[in-house]
Amino acid sequence: MWQTSVNRARGCVEALRQRLSRRVRAALAAGLVAAGAVFFSSGGGGERHRVGGHDALIARHALATGLDVDLVRSVVTHESGGDPKAQSNKAARGLMQITAITERDVLARNKSFQAGDLFDPEYNVKVGTTYLAYLLKRFDGDRTLAVAAYHMGPTAVRRAMNADPALASLDLVQKHGGPQTRAYTAKVLRDAQ
Repeated sequence: MWQTSVNRARGCVEALRQRLSRRVRAALAAGLVAAGAVFFSSGGGGERHRVGGHDALIARHALATGLDVDLVRSVVTHESGGDPKAQSNKAARGLMQITAITERDVLARNKSFQAGDLFDPEYNVKVGTTYLAYLLKRFDGDRTLAVAAYHMGPTAVRRAMNADPALASLDLVQKHGGPQTRAYTAKVLRDAQ
């Protein structure tokens, strides 16, 4: 029942978001985040996500970039477990495990952004959500391909699409993604529902 209410609220928010100024959207997002924080802290859901107390930050940046909050929350959970100091063996950093290459790409596409500290949750989630929104746009809103690209890179996904243009997204990831990408994509999408 709560999921229906959440989905209905998201639909209303999206319709309003398209018509409101940035300042008004930020105020609206803050109110929704506060309501969500009360809901999640009361045991109303979200137990499957481990975001280290960064739910408000995640929701704010997800809404600002037009992303589904649950998708971003799931990416954070499976990238870093909610640890803002997480670092991979490939030098990916922070909550959304951003590499220096990804950061440079996002900065080049968004001239108003200034470089920051990838261990800073605010900056990391801003860069990560901007990049994820770009991937969704690049892959025509296909969440499976965008999440796979977040993990294995958009060039590898595009190469797989060119090799097997008739394959459905999930089949493409199953065939061309390595075991880690297959598992990651499945978990992120499952937990984002």
